[in-house]
Amino acid sequence: MAVLISDRWKEPSVCEACGNDFTCGATLSGCWCSDVKLTPDERNQLQNRYKNCLCRTCLEKVGNKD
Repeated sequence: MAVLISDRWKEPSVCEACGNDFTCGATLSGCWCSDVKLTPDERNQLQNRYKNCLCRTCLEKVGNKD
């Protein structure tokens, strides 16, 4: 089964938080970033601070503070 996803999401991106390159993990079944558990407040803070996506590592740092 082919995964249909826009070529735009296959292009390397740069994480605004750490500056590392990453490729979006979005597929038709969802995005890997939805696996990272963030509170609504944490999501709002990230959305207000950053314009674009962050790499998984940076999202996990925010979501896994315990």
